[in-house]
Amino acid sequence: MADKLSAFLPDSDSISKIQDVSRGLSAATDSPYRLIQESDISALIRPRLDFSHKGTYGHALIIAGERATMGAALLASSGCLYAGAGLTTACIPESGLMALNVSLPEVMYLSREKFFEQEALNRYNAVAIGPGVGITEEAVALLSRILELKRPVIADADALNLLASNSLLMQGLVKGSILTPHMKEFDRLFGIHETWYSRLQTARERAAELGIVIVLKNQYTFIIDADGTVYINSTGSPAMAQGGMGDVLTGIIAAYIAQGYAAKEAAILGCFFHGAAGSELAKTRSNVRALEVAEYVPKVPRWYVSD
Repeated sequence: MADKLSAFLPDSDSISKIQDVSRGLSAATDSPYRLIQESDISALIRPRLDFSHKGTYGHALIIAGERATMGAALLASSGCLYAGAGLTTACIPESGLMALNVSLPEVMYLSREKFFEQEALNRYNAVAIGPGVGITEEAVALLSRILELKRPVIADADALNLLASNSLLMQGLVKGSILTPHMKEFDRLFGIHETWYSRLQTARERAAELGIVIVLKNQYTFIIDADGTVYINSTGSPAMAQGGMGDVLTGIIAAYIAQGYAAKEAAILGCFFHGAAGSELAKTRSNVRALEVAEYVPKVPRWYVSD
């Protein structure tokens, strides 16, 4: 018996109850809904090779944090670090530098002033912005600068709110970008929706229109590709229902972009490993911290790499 889309939605309606969900990314089907399988992850993930080095695994830039929200910046940076980016640089306020050096000494620092002085972002293989960055004029300038340079971006949290409130920023979004909204952020971006099924249809339309990937977060996270296909991630646990999880996920996805994965692949791997780490930790506790999930992530890919 085929899976039905309604099984993966917090609500259900007459349409979602008759929509088939195929198992596997490459299933031969007309259905746009695909349930990610462990075999798909094994096919996507690449093992680390002998004689590789930090340059092999890319350089990610995390633009995050205000004076009072450095925790979000540190969590996003930790997600990127633990997911294996060769180099991670955090563009944060100078007031957060001591916290960065103490908690994540492997992560490099870029001042906001130096960021604006750069003529290009070519040294970075991935750029993520949003966790704790605020909605100030400086935050608008940071996002505008990335878009001016025609760089795909991973946008989360405050960056999504900036896109929602500024149509010019939304129009400047570069193809290949990734948006990672939860339900309320999604509705700010694309309008209020009465059902999750209608939300998915809007996501399919807008992802195709903008040429982007949308990661719509919930118990079952939906990764919507630019061709309108919806990939359903089933890893994760209610134990992960705590603040900071989205910040870590943003960093993890940035790490996989930095390592050379395409946007859809990075989003699928990031969501799957993030949820799998949380599920494993939930076997021995009722709730897990976001930082614990980040720290556990390096253990997960080895389960799926072929010998």
